[in-house]
Amino acid sequence: MTEDKKENTQVPDMQFHVPPELEYVYRDVFNVYAGVGDVVIEFGNHHRAMPGHASISNRIVMSVGNAYVLVQTLQQALQKAQAAIQHNLSKQKDG
Repeated sequence: MTEDKKENTQVPDMQFHVPPELEYVYRDVFNVYAGVGDVVIEFGNHHRAMPGHASISNRIVMSVGNAYVLVQTLQQALQKAQAAIQHNLSKQKDG
């Protein structure tokens, strides 16, 4: 992964720096709270040893406007991923 890369975002000239030591974490639970001025997204994991329990590990707060941008960007990314999967499956069928 490159340290500086351009992303397709609302600000086309923005560059993102990704430090090499960036931690990747797996989360399988989330909560969303939308208020008047901001949106809170909590991420966590199910307890494997205690069914029906989960622990919240991260809490992200953003403006309502940025939350809408997040939803739109996530939707676009998922659509692209789905199109790529369908393309690869059709190539496997034909090949």
